[in-house]
Amino acid sequence: MDSIKVQVKADENGLVTDLLISGNLIIENSQDIHRELIGVGSRLNKSVKITIEQVADIDLTFIQLMMAFRNQMDELKVNYQIFWNLNEDQKVLLDHVGLSNELFMNN
Repeated sequence: MDSIKVQVKADENGLVTDLLISGNLIIENSQDIHRELIGVGSRLNKSVKITIEQVADIDLTFIQLMMAFRNQMDELKVNYQIFWNLNEDQKVLLDHVGLSNELFMNN
C-alpha cells in the first residue's frame, strides 16, 4: 500500500454516516488525508462511524489529523464512534505516546 484509501458511505441526503480509512497513514500522505477529512467534514450526519483498518503504517501526523477531526466533530455536536483495527505493534506505539485513551482506542 503506497497511499491512503478513504471510503465514504452516505445517507439519502448525502450526509456521511460511515468513514473507512486505510493504507499508509504517515506524514508523506498527510496532505491527502487532510484533504479527505476536510471534504468529509462539511457533510457529516448527526452520527458517524469511523473505522481505521488495513493500516500498513501509522505515525503521529495521522493521529494529529484525527484529533483535529474529532475536535471538529465535537464542535459540530456530531456523535461518533471510532474503531481502530490496528496490529499489536501499532497499538503499542500509540499507547506508549499516551494517546490510546485520548483516541478511544480501548475497544
